[in-house]
Amino acid sequence: MSLMKEDVLCEKQYEDSSLSAKIPNEPSIFLPPAISTLSINDPPVDKISFSRQFSGVFYTLISSLLFTCATFFIKQLGIDLLDALLLRFILQTLGTFSYVRYKHYPVFLGNPTQILLQLLCCATGAMGLFLFFIAVRYVELSDVTTLSYTRVVWTVVFSMILYRERPTWSTLTALPLTLLGVVCVAQPTFLFASKMVSSDSKYRFLGLALSITTAFTSTTNVLTYKQLVCTSNDIKPSVLNFQYCFTTLILLFINQIYKKYILYTGLTWSILLSWRFILTSVISLAIILVNILTQKAIKREHPAVYSLLTSADIIFALMLQNIFTPKRSNSFALLGSALVIISVLIIGLTKIINERSSHKRSELINTKVTVKDFEDKTEKC
Repeated sequence: MSLMKEDVLCEKQYEDSSLSAKIPNEPSIFLPPAISTLSINDPPVDKISFSRQFSGVFYTLISSLLFTCATFFIKQLGIDLLDALLLRFILQTLGTFSYVRYKHYPVFLGNPTQILLQLLCCATGAMGLFLFFIAVRYVELSDVTTLSYTRVVWTVVFSMILYRERPTWSTLTALPLTLLGVVCVAQPTFLFASKMVSSDSKYRFLGLALSITTAFTSTTNVLTYKQLVCTSNDIKPSVLNFQYCFTTLILLFINQIYKKYILYTGLTWSILLSWRFILTSVISLAIILVNILTQKAIKREHPAVYSLLTSADIIFALMLQNIFTPKRSNSFALLGSALVIISVLIIGLTKIINERSSHKRSELINTKVTVKDFEDKTEKC
């Protein structure tokens, strides 16, 4: 779904810097040849198996499916998603902290500007995840996922503004498609007839607003991360992951305090020992497997391809909603989701094509230089 395969917000975002720097943050990573140049006479050890060649695609799709299913079924069990994440982030924070201490990494490194960027990075990552799960309380998962995924386009747009880049045809095409997709998913009452009672309409508006805020928070996270990695090569990803987990854990504790002393609906022993809560805690812990698969996918697949494939979150969320719930997506919601996916495809494919062209030009230049050097040596001889 989502924005976030969650540490997504942090990790996927860090990698999902993808479409921003995957579109903004990717170094010079190029697509491997579409057609293998290996000879049939090459020894088997040098050949790339089908499963290995497409393992990045498989890992991405599986991680997307697992995260979407986990989030969907936790919601269907009637347990607050933020409550379900508490145990997971306690363990994950302890684990990442232990690793950072074992490696003797400083928790914060760099000059004041870099430290500020780290604080902003972990804060926006945690807030994005937090807002995403709050939005799921009020709106269907498919709608939240669709609106959250608009971050891909916002990241490109804001990146062009901040870095004074010239608008490209892909951005100029994707932006109106994204805006139209948001309108179709949100379906404001002044444009669409609504049968909802006023109270339900207010909760839906709140959920949609939080979903869009999640997208902008994620965009800020990606651009901050890009600026951070551009100014320092000494900051370790494991340290950033700990900062993110710790910040998220603080927000989860604040949420529990608010529910306990303001709403009087905090966790009780009866809730903690209920089979529903135990099951949701196990499911949330299993999402750590999603993070592992995500990391494997990112290592094996082109960043832009990875971002394109993760848009399958929207499709999975729509399928789950329309199969397992009585609430069906109307034609406008389906159209809006399709438009957002198309905008992601336009930006991602353009990125892939441009990088591939740059790679070919670079190889051509290197070949010409090599030939010229050879000719110069031949003339001297």
